[in-house]
Amino acid sequence: MIFFVNQYLMALNSGVEHAEFKRLQLFKAHQSPAKMVTRQFDALLHQNMRRFKLADDQMANLFDFFRGTMAFQSQVVKIDDLDFPRVTTVKPGPNVSDITEGDRLVAKVHFVPSTVGHVYFVEIFDQFGNLVQRTDYDERGFKARDEFYSPTGEAITDLYYRPDGSRFAEAYYGHNSAGANEVTLCKLINYQGQDYYFNGEQDWYRFFLDELNRQNGGNNIFIADRPLVAQWPVINMRTPAKKYLWLPTPHAIDPRDQVYSDLNNAYVYGVHQYLTSLDGLITSTTQQRHDLSQWLGGQPARPIYTISAAVVAASLLAQPKKSLAERHSHEIIYTGRVDDGRRVDQIITAFERVHRKITDATLVIYGYGGMLDTLKTQVNTLKLTDSVTFAGYQPDLTQVYDQAGAAVYAGESDTQPLSLIEAIGHGVPVVAYDVNYGPRDVIKDGKNGYLIKDGAINQLAAGLLRTIENPKKQQRLIDGAYRSREAYSDAIVWQQWQQILE
Repeated sequence: MIFFVNQYLMALNSGVEHAEFKRLQLFKAHQSPAKMVTRQFDALLHQNMRRFKLADDQMANLFDFFRGTMAFQSQVVKIDDLDFPRVTTVKPGPNVSDITEGDRLVAKVHFVPSTVGHVYFVEIFDQFGNLVQRTDYDERGFKARDEFYSPTGEAITDLYYRPDGSRFAEAYYGHNSAGANEVTLCKLINYQGQDYYFNGEQDWYRFFLDELNRQNGGNNIFIADRPLVAQWPVINMRTPAKKYLWLPTPHAIDPRDQVYSDLNNAYVYGVHQYLTSLDGLITSTTQQRHDLSQWLGGQPARPIYTISAAVVAASLLAQPKKSLAERHSHEIIYTGRVDDGRRVDQIITAFERVHRKITDATLVIYGYGGMLDTLKTQVNTLKLTDSVTFAGYQPDLTQVYDQAGAAVYAGESDTQPLSLIEAIGHGVPVVAYDVNYGPRDVIKDGKNGYLIKDGAINQLAAGLLRTIENPKKQQRLIDGAYRSREAYSDAIVWQQWQQILE
């Protein structure tokens, strides 16, 4: 069994999770057991799993495991099932209902998104209006946690329950040396006839990984996919296992100098301090493998493997190709995070220059992040509101890619932008800055898109214009994108995995 060790699965996810989704489907297609592993309590976990088409046997969550609900027959809890005193009054709402006693707010009942009245969590208030307790209900229909708060609003205790109402775990909070409130003690109650105590969430997570390893025969493969959370519990496992650290971000702090600049803090523990406790490191590109090897002095103490994080599924390769006539030829798309490091503002600036010459050109931005409001202001200032759309985060971009005329990427660094390979997988030409790592591997200049000097906005605009202004050339680029996707096919990426599976 192979375990991809993460922290969480959210409604909105990053490239780390999306790469894991693709891996899970790859392993499923090859009938090789694999699971995504998470430690975070989330009452909506299984709703999010359905959102991303993950089955119960593809997920191992710490709370599901010790609660015994890795598979559970769903039921429904509604507000009438809650035990409020008869003297209270319900003021119903579509997303939240208030529970009052006279003029005093007693509680707020929140409902599971995209359902009609399924209880998600209940907030309970004292006579002064302070939040004192939150009770979470798993969206599959049972009480899962009580969380209690101090007068200052900080969490102090969590109590976790099985569907039958019995308590299986507790967590207690305290302040660390920096003054932040965090879990400092966890108690696992009567697990296989014994109580266990852990010094915080990481220690409990380590124990969980060991239990997964034991229950699956030992010597399984554990890959720390989200380093800051996953590398410590993986490295400190006490049962025999094969352990790898995946690098989802550039390893050094200077995106343009990955050989001589300082190590990214996320990798200090796994790469600098405890490399010999691992069986190897995994990068998504050969260039990063080379640079990381050089950073480690040219002879790293553990092997570095290259396995593509992106994969073009066999099912996609078998589908009919979309010609230019079937697409919105002048529609340019950006897919990914919307934060400062992705330089979407430069994409908008370049698009404004494209729009001057091709007036029906459009730009659609798919994603979420902290720069959203700033970018909307930029669009308003440039008077592009009729041509630029912010479409938000979409879990499935199949139709988006199938209808797009071009894709654009301006990130300052990455390890392998998934969006580039998703785009060519659907025959979309890509225009991107030549940065570390990935764009120069994916883009064959003039064949399936254009590779642009980093930060050259004028050239970025020119590359987009060259892509969409001439239908014959654009069709050739589409054909080239379809051809180049073969380098990331199911068969080729599966062969790369054999390096650590054999």
